Amino acid sequence: MTEFSQGNKTKKLTIAASSKGVETAKKALEKLEFELKSNFPKSQGISHYTVTKFLKSEPIQLDLFKRICEGLTLDWKEIAGIVEEKSSEQLNKTDGSSSEPVQGVEQSQTLTHQETIIERQSQTIKAVLVLEGDINSVQPSKLIESILQQSSGYTINIIDIKPSRLILEGFQEAIEGLEARIKSEDLKELSGFPVKDIQILNESSDDEDNSKLDHKWRLVAEIASGGAVGRDLRGANLSDADLSDTKLSGANLCDADLSGADLSGADLSGADFNDANLSGADLSSANLIRANLIRANLSGANLSDVKVIGGNLGNANLSNANFSSAKLIRAN
Repeated sequence: MTEFSQGNKTKKLTIAASSKGVETAKKALEKLEFELKSNFPKSQGISHYTVTKFLKSEPIQLDLFKRICEGLTLDWKEIAGIVEEKSSEQLNKTDGSSSEPVQGVEQSQTLTHQETIIERQSQTIKAVLVLEGDINSVQPSKLIESILQQSSGYTINIIDIKPSRLILEGFQEAIEGLEARIKSEDLKELSGFPVKDIQILNESSDDEDNSKLDHKWRLVAEIASGGAVGRDLRGANLSDADLSDTKLSGANLCDADLSGADLSGADLSGADFNDANLSGADLSSANLIRANLIRANLSGANLSDVKVIGGNLGNANLSNANFSSAKLIRAN
Protein backbone atom coordinates (compact mmCIF):
# COMPACT_ATOMS: atom_id res chain seq x y z
CA MET A 1 0.00 0.00 0.00
CA THR A 2 1.44 3.33 -0.96
CA GLU A 3 0.68 6.39 1.13
CA PHE A 4 0.84 10.10 0.51
CA SER A 5 2.19 12.60 3.00
CA GLN A 6 0.77 16.09 3.18
CA GLY A 7 3.86 17.71 4.59
CA ASN A 8 6.43 16.88 1.96
CA LYS A 9 3.99 15.91 -0.80
CA THR A 10 6.00 12.79 -1.60
CA LYS A 11 4.81 9.25 -2.03
CA LYS A 12 5.96 6.74 0.54
CA LEU A 13 6.66 3.15 -0.32
CA THR A 14 5.47 0.76 2.37
CA ILE A 15 6.34 -2.86 2.95
CA ALA A 16 5.24 -5.62 5.32
CA ALA A 17 7.22 -8.44 6.90
CA SER A 18 6.41 -11.98 5.84
CA SER A 19 5.02 -14.36 8.48
CA LYS A 20 8.38 -16.14 8.56
CA GLY A 21 10.15 -12.79 8.84
CA VAL A 22 8.03 -11.76 11.81
CA GLU A 23 8.93 -14.97 13.66
CA THR A 24 12.62 -14.35 12.95
CA ALA A 25 12.33 -10.76 14.18
CA LYS A 26 10.53 -11.81 17.36
CA LYS A 27 13.26 -14.33 18.13
CA ALA A 28 15.92 -11.66 17.60
CA LEU A 29 13.99 -9.32 19.90
CA GLU A 30 13.73 -12.01 22.59
CA LYS A 31 17.52 -12.40 22.58
CA LEU A 32 17.98 -8.79 23.67
CA GLU A 33 18.49 -8.02 27.34
CA PHE A 34 15.30 -6.98 29.14
CA GLU A 35 16.13 -3.27 29.21
CA LEU A 36 17.20 -3.23 25.56
CA LYS A 37 14.10 -5.17 24.57
CA SER A 38 11.66 -2.88 26.38
CA ASN A 39 13.38 0.24 25.05
CA PHE A 40 14.02 -1.07 21.54
CA PRO A 41 11.62 1.32 19.72
CA LYS A 42 13.00 4.38 21.51
CA SER A 43 16.59 3.24 20.99
CA GLN A 44 15.91 3.27 17.26
CA GLY A 45 14.03 6.58 17.45
CA ILE A 46 10.87 4.87 16.19
CA SER A 47 7.43 5.02 17.77
CA HIS A 48 6.13 1.95 19.62
CA TYR A 49 3.11 1.95 17.30
CA THR A 50 5.32 1.51 14.23
CA VAL A 51 7.26 -1.40 15.74
CA THR A 52 3.96 -3.02 16.75
CA LYS A 53 2.72 -2.74 13.16
CA PHE A 54 5.98 -4.31 11.94
CA LEU A 55 5.50 -7.27 14.29
CA LYS A 56 1.92 -7.70 13.06
CA SER A 57 3.02 -7.94 9.41
CA GLU A 58 1.31 -4.63 8.70
CA PRO A 59 2.81 -2.30 6.05
CA ILE A 60 5.19 0.39 7.29
CA GLN A 61 7.49 2.78 5.44
CA LEU A 62 10.48 1.11 3.80
CA ASP A 63 13.01 3.27 5.66
CA LEU A 64 11.45 2.31 9.01
CA PHE A 65 11.35 -1.34 7.98
CA LYS A 66 15.07 -1.26 7.16
CA ARG A 67 15.89 0.55 10.41
CA ILE A 68 14.06 -1.99 12.56
CA CYS A 69 15.81 -4.86 10.79
CA GLU A 70 19.17 -3.14 11.15
CA GLY A 71 18.53 -2.65 14.87
CA LEU A 72 17.88 -6.39 15.19
CA THR A 73 20.87 -7.25 12.95
CA LEU A 74 18.62 -8.82 10.34
CA ASP A 75 18.60 -8.73 6.53
CA TRP A 76 15.53 -6.65 5.65
CA LYS A 77 15.07 -8.45 2.33
CA GLU A 78 14.87 -11.81 4.07
CA ILE A 79 12.41 -10.46 6.63
CA ALA A 80 10.26 -9.03 3.83
CA GLY A 81 10.45 -12.31 1.92
CA ILE A 82 11.98 -10.64 -1.13
CA VAL A 83 15.14 -12.75 -1.32
CA GLU A 84 14.78 -15.40 -3.97
CA GLU A 85 14.70 -18.85 -2.46
CA LYS A 86 15.87 -21.83 -4.51
CA SER A 87 13.38 -24.22 -2.97
CA SER A 88 10.39 -26.36 -3.71
CA GLU A 89 8.25 -23.21 -3.58
CA GLN A 90 9.19 -22.44 -7.18
CA LEU A 91 6.36 -22.69 -9.69
CA ASN A 92 7.34 -23.21 -13.31
CA LYS A 93 5.22 -21.37 -15.84
CA THR A 94 3.35 -23.54 -18.32
CA ASP A 95 1.93 -20.96 -20.71
CA GLY A 96 5.09 -20.87 -22.85
CA SER A 97 5.67 -17.15 -22.26
CA SER A 98 8.85 -17.72 -20.29
CA SER A 99 10.85 -20.48 -18.70
CA GLU A 100 11.57 -18.32 -15.66
CA PRO A 101 10.06 -19.62 -12.39
CA VAL A 102 7.44 -17.80 -10.35
CA GLN A 103 8.43 -18.38 -6.76
CA GLY A 104 6.49 -18.65 -3.53
CA VAL A 105 3.03 -18.44 -5.10
CA GLU A 106 -0.06 -19.85 -3.42
CA GLN A 107 -3.14 -20.32 -5.60
CA SER A 108 -5.40 -18.58 -3.07
CA GLN A 109 -2.99 -15.71 -2.54
CA THR A 110 -4.38 -12.21 -2.90
CA LEU A 111 -2.28 -9.23 -3.97
CA THR A 112 -3.88 -5.91 -3.07
CA HIS A 113 -2.23 -2.53 -3.83
CA GLN A 114 0.89 -4.26 -5.06
CA GLU A 115 4.13 -2.60 -4.06
CA THR A 116 7.43 -2.26 -5.87
CA ILE A 117 11.03 -2.43 -4.90
CA ILE A 118 13.81 -2.61 -7.44
CA GLU A 119 17.46 -3.44 -7.02
CA ARG A 120 20.19 -3.35 -9.62
CA GLN A 121 21.99 -6.51 -10.66
CA SER A 122 24.85 -6.84 -13.15
CA GLN A 123 22.77 -6.34 -16.33
CA THR A 124 19.20 -6.62 -15.15
CA ILE A 125 17.17 -4.94 -12.46
CA LYS A 126 14.24 -6.12 -10.42
CA ALA A 127 11.00 -4.25 -10.03
CA VAL A 128 7.89 -4.61 -7.95
CA LEU A 129 4.88 -3.08 -9.66
CA VAL A 130 2.19 -1.25 -7.70
CA LEU A 131 -1.24 -2.35 -8.87
CA GLU A 132 -4.68 -1.73 -7.42
CA GLY A 133 -6.91 -4.77 -7.21
CA ASP A 134 -6.78 -8.44 -6.31
CA ILE A 135 -4.82 -11.12 -8.13
CA ASN A 136 -6.18 -14.41 -6.86
CA SER A 137 -4.14 -16.80 -8.97
CA VAL A 138 -1.06 -17.08 -11.16
CA GLN A 139 -3.05 -16.72 -14.39
CA PRO A 140 -3.62 -12.92 -14.27
CA SER A 141 0.09 -12.40 -13.59
CA LYS A 142 0.98 -14.37 -16.71
CA LEU A 143 -1.30 -12.16 -18.78
CA ILE A 144 0.22 -9.02 -17.25
CA GLU A 145 3.71 -10.32 -18.05
CA SER A 146 2.71 -10.96 -21.66
CA ILE A 147 1.30 -7.44 -22.01
CA LEU A 148 4.46 -5.91 -20.51
CA GLN A 149 6.68 -7.79 -22.94
CA GLN A 150 4.58 -6.89 -25.97
CA SER A 151 4.30 -3.20 -25.06
CA SER A 152 7.96 -2.70 -24.15
CA GLY A 153 9.59 -4.81 -26.85
CA TYR A 154 11.80 -6.34 -24.16
CA THR A 155 11.54 -9.43 -22.02
CA ILE A 156 10.12 -8.48 -18.63
CA ASN A 157 9.50 -11.44 -16.36
CA ILE A 158 7.38 -11.74 -13.24
CA ILE A 159 9.76 -13.78 -11.10
CA ASP A 160 8.01 -13.77 -7.75
CA ILE A 161 4.60 -13.17 -6.22
CA LYS A 162 4.21 -12.63 -2.50
CA PRO A 163 1.64 -10.87 -0.35
CA SER A 164 1.48 -7.22 -1.40
CA ARG A 165 4.38 -7.56 -3.87
CA LEU A 166 4.63 -8.41 -7.55
CA ILE A 167 8.31 -8.58 -8.50
CA LEU A 168 9.48 -8.06 -12.08
CA GLU A 169 12.88 -8.55 -13.67
CA GLY A 170 14.22 -7.22 -16.93
CA PHE A 171 16.98 -5.26 -18.60
CA GLN A 172 17.58 -1.79 -17.20
CA GLU A 173 16.25 -0.11 -20.37
CA ALA A 174 13.03 -2.12 -20.19
CA ILE A 175 12.32 -1.36 -16.55
CA GLU A 176 13.25 2.31 -16.88
CA GLY A 177 11.06 2.55 -19.98
CA LEU A 178 8.19 1.02 -18.03
CA GLU A 179 8.79 3.51 -15.23
CA ALA A 180 8.69 6.42 -17.69
CA ARG A 181 5.37 5.26 -19.13
CA ILE A 182 3.83 4.89 -15.68
CA LYS A 183 5.12 8.25 -14.43
CA SER A 184 3.78 10.00 -17.54
CA GLU A 185 0.46 8.18 -17.09
CA ASP A 186 0.80 6.70 -20.56
CA LEU A 187 0.32 3.30 -18.95
CA LYS A 188 -2.59 3.35 -16.52
CA GLU A 189 -3.92 -0.20 -16.60
CA LEU A 190 -2.68 -3.75 -17.09
CA SER A 191 -5.17 -6.53 -17.75
CA GLY A 192 -7.89 -4.63 -15.93
CA PHE A 193 -5.73 -3.74 -12.91
CA PRO A 194 -5.09 0.01 -12.42
CA VAL A 195 -1.39 0.83 -12.27
CA LYS A 196 -0.55 2.84 -9.13
CA ASP A 197 3.20 3.30 -9.12
CA ILE A 198 6.67 1.95 -9.78
CA GLN A 199 9.95 2.86 -8.09
CA ILE A 200 13.53 2.10 -9.05
CA LEU A 201 16.08 1.78 -6.28
CA ASN A 202 19.35 1.52 -8.16
CA GLU A 203 22.81 1.90 -6.66
CA SER A 204 22.98 5.67 -6.98
CA SER A 205 19.48 6.26 -5.66
CA ASP A 206 20.15 3.85 -2.80
CA ASP A 207 23.16 5.94 -1.80
CA GLU A 208 21.10 9.12 -2.01
CA ASP A 209 18.23 7.58 -0.05
CA ASN A 210 20.59 6.25 2.62
CA SER A 211 22.13 9.71 2.97
CA LYS A 212 18.70 11.24 3.48
CA LEU A 213 17.75 8.57 6.01
CA ASP A 214 21.01 9.01 7.92
CA HIS A 215 20.21 12.71 8.18
CA LYS A 216 16.67 11.94 9.34
CA TRP A 217 17.71 9.65 12.16
CA ARG A 218 20.58 11.89 13.24
CA LEU A 219 18.04 14.70 13.49
CA VAL A 220 15.63 12.50 15.45
CA ALA A 221 18.43 11.56 17.87
CA GLU A 222 19.40 15.22 18.31
CA ILE A 223 15.85 16.28 19.09
CA ALA A 224 15.20 13.32 21.39
CA SER A 225 18.33 14.01 23.42
CA GLY A 226 18.46 17.81 23.50
CA GLY A 227 15.18 19.12 22.13
CA ALA A 228 14.84 21.71 19.38
CA VAL A 229 13.53 24.86 21.04
CA GLY A 230 13.07 27.59 18.44
CA ARG A 231 14.78 25.52 15.77
CA ASP A 232 14.01 25.86 12.05
CA LEU A 233 12.73 22.45 11.01
CA ARG A 234 10.71 23.48 7.98
CA GLY A 235 9.96 20.52 5.71
CA ALA A 236 11.78 18.06 7.98
CA ASN A 237 10.96 14.37 7.69
CA LEU A 238 10.22 13.19 11.23
CA SER A 239 7.57 10.65 10.33
CA ASP A 240 7.05 7.76 12.79
CA ALA A 241 9.79 9.13 15.05
CA ASP A 242 9.69 8.82 18.84
CA LEU A 243 9.82 12.42 20.05
CA SER A 244 7.83 11.88 23.22
CA ASP A 245 8.47 14.35 26.07
CA THR A 246 10.78 16.47 23.90
CA LYS A 247 11.02 20.26 23.99
CA LEU A 248 10.02 21.79 20.66
CA SER A 249 8.57 25.07 21.86
CA GLY A 250 8.78 27.82 19.27
CA ALA A 251 10.12 25.46 16.61
CA ASN A 252 9.30 26.12 12.96
CA LEU A 253 7.76 22.89 11.68
CA CYS A 254 5.94 24.30 8.66
CA ASP A 255 5.46 21.61 5.98
CA ALA A 256 7.18 19.06 8.22
CA ASP A 257 6.20 15.40 8.00
CA LEU A 258 5.31 14.18 11.50
CA SER A 259 2.84 11.55 10.40
CA GLY A 260 2.71 8.65 12.84
CA ALA A 261 5.20 10.36 15.16
CA ASP A 262 5.02 9.97 18.95
CA LEU A 263 4.84 13.50 20.38
CA SER A 264 3.08 12.51 23.59
CA GLY A 265 3.95 14.80 26.48
CA ALA A 266 6.04 17.05 24.23
CA ASP A 267 6.28 20.80 24.78
CA LEU A 268 5.03 22.22 21.48
CA SER A 269 4.00 25.60 22.82
CA GLY A 270 4.32 28.36 20.24
CA ALA A 271 5.49 25.91 17.59
CA ASP A 272 4.48 26.58 13.97
CA PHE A 273 2.83 23.57 12.30
CA ASN A 274 1.47 25.46 9.30
CA ASP A 275 0.74 22.87 6.55
CA ALA A 276 2.47 20.15 8.59
CA ASN A 277 1.44 16.51 8.31
CA LEU A 278 0.50 15.17 11.76
CA SER A 279 -1.84 12.46 10.54
CA GLY A 280 -1.91 9.51 12.91
CA ALA A 281 0.50 11.23 15.31
CA ASP A 282 0.26 10.71 19.07
CA LEU A 283 -0.03 14.15 20.68
CA SER A 284 -1.60 12.98 23.92
CA SER A 285 -0.83 15.27 26.87
CA ALA A 286 1.24 17.55 24.63
CA ASN A 287 1.47 21.28 25.30
CA LEU A 288 0.09 23.12 22.25
CA ILE A 289 -0.45 26.49 23.91
CA ARG A 290 -0.30 29.24 21.24
CA ALA A 291 0.72 26.68 18.62
CA ASN A 292 -0.05 27.48 14.99
CA LEU A 293 -1.86 24.55 13.36
CA ILE A 294 -3.28 26.36 10.34
CA ARG A 295 -3.96 23.86 7.53
CA ALA A 296 -2.21 21.12 9.49
CA ASN A 297 -3.27 17.56 8.75
CA LEU A 298 -4.37 16.10 12.09
CA SER A 299 -6.54 13.34 10.68
CA GLY A 300 -6.54 10.31 12.95
CA ALA A 301 -4.24 12.04 15.45
CA ASN A 302 -4.49 11.35 19.18
CA LEU A 303 -5.01 14.72 20.90
CA SER A 304 -6.37 13.42 24.18
CA ASP A 305 -5.47 15.55 27.21
CA VAL A 306 -3.69 18.16 25.07
CA LYS A 307 -3.65 21.84 25.95
CA VAL A 308 -4.60 23.98 22.96
CA ILE A 309 -4.89 27.38 24.62
CA GLY A 310 -4.79 30.32 22.24
CA GLY A 311 -3.78 28.02 19.41
CA ASN A 312 -4.87 28.39 15.80
CA LEU A 313 -6.58 25.42 14.14
CA GLY A 314 -7.85 27.33 11.12
CA ASN A 315 -8.56 25.04 8.12
CA ALA A 316 -6.87 22.13 9.86
CA ASN A 317 -7.92 18.60 8.91
CA LEU A 318 -9.37 17.18 12.14
CA SER A 319 -11.15 14.16 10.69
CA ASN A 320 -11.16 11.19 13.09
CA ALA A 321 -8.92 13.06 15.53
CA ASN A 322 -9.31 12.16 19.22
CA PHE A 323 -9.84 15.22 21.44
CA SER A 324 -11.01 13.40 24.57
CA SER A 325 -10.25 15.40 27.75
CA ALA A 326 -8.45 18.03 25.65
CA LYS A 327 -8.39 21.66 26.83
CA LEU A 328 -9.39 23.92 23.93
CA ILE A 329 -9.44 27.45 25.30
CA ARG A 330 -9.53 30.49 23.00
CA ALA A 331 -8.48 28.25 20.14
CA ASN A 332 -9.39 29.53 16.69
